Amino acid sequence: MSSRQLMMLLTLHYWGSALLGLPSMVIGLSGRDSWAPILLGMLVQLLIIRLFVALYTQMSGDSLGQFLSRVLGKAGGKIMLALYIFCVPFLIFVLTLRSLGDFTSNDLFIETPPSAIYVLILFALVYCLYKGIIAVGRSAEITFPVAMFLLLLFLLSLLYGAEWSNFLPLFEKGVQPVFQGTVMFLGYPSSEVALSLFLVPFIKDKASYQKALVHSTWITCVALLLLTVLIIAVLGESLPPNMPYVSQFAAKTVTIGGFYERIETIVTIIWFMVIFYRLILTLFVSAHGCAELFGIKHYKGLLIPMALVSIPLAMNVWDNPSVVAELNEVWYLNVFFFNLLCPLLWYVASRVRSKLK
Repeated sequence: MSSRQLMMLLTLHYWGSALLGLPSMVIGLSGRDSWAPILLGMLVQLLIIRLFVALYTQMSGDSLGQFLSRVLGKAGGKIMLALYIFCVPFLIFVLTLRSLGDFTSNDLFIETPPSAIYVLILFALVYCLYKGIIAVGRSAEITFPVAMFLLLLFLLSLLYGAEWSNFLPLFEKGVQPVFQGTVMFLGYPSSEVALSLFLVPFIKDKASYQKALVHSTWITCVALLLLTVLIIAVLGESLPPNMPYVSQFAAKTVTIGGFYERIETIVTIIWFMVIFYRLILTLFVSAHGCAELFGIKHYKGLLIPMALVSIPLAMNVWDNPSVVAELNEVWYLNVFFFNLLCPLLWYVASRVRSKLK
């Protein structure tokens, strides 16, 4: 997989649910100053990337399961791999699948059972992964420019109704809301860069890996920064926190010349494109990790069982979408433990083991 393919795949994955849900969460914490947490979060994330580049060097081309077994011992590596697989990628996969079902049943196909939506999207996911993750990376080269063009078109459309006075006065409530927004932004979504460690065996070299991580991070952050700023400029700071899909609502307000309006279809198309890659990457990581965990030679044999298991899990993961707000309040703890502290532990253990040898 080339650096460009990995960069585009990771960027589409990061955009996943963030384009619809993240602006309302950050605005709810930081208000009109929500641009500051995103900038700070981008700088912190670029520093954290150095840890994963160092881990890439320590892995020496091994898969993450092989690396953990080498560093933590066979039993310790299996336990850590199982804990990570079911608490990060597979959990994200189930939650994202449920979010897709909620969005389609509430806004698009109201009378269609969510389970039918799950079956259709899972069929497409399994088919693509049977072709291999390299084929998925190549498809990202086609999808990414289309998603970028549609996103730019959406952002330019929001400029017409922007009121820049909505940002004044600056830092009215001090720096605490900015800090809270930064923590939220770091916890969702670009901190999931640890998932890229499962792609190490498919990457050419360290330079390609580092380049892909850096570019995917700043592209994601800049896109979310522009989107958040324009949503505040159009809707203000009081309305977005009460809307789960604030980007789509902002698109509904666009009216230019009486003929260019109701462009929420653009947002829907973008979201379906990026959510597909978020689902496909998390399903691949889950299947690939489970194959290593249970000593199965090919991960493709686990795709259909994991897809079937995810349907009842997604249907019962919460009773109503209001639970998502409570989940977001503690999600950053899961992210910081599994996507920052655990990789740091792996790196330190690898260094200590190397010195002992």
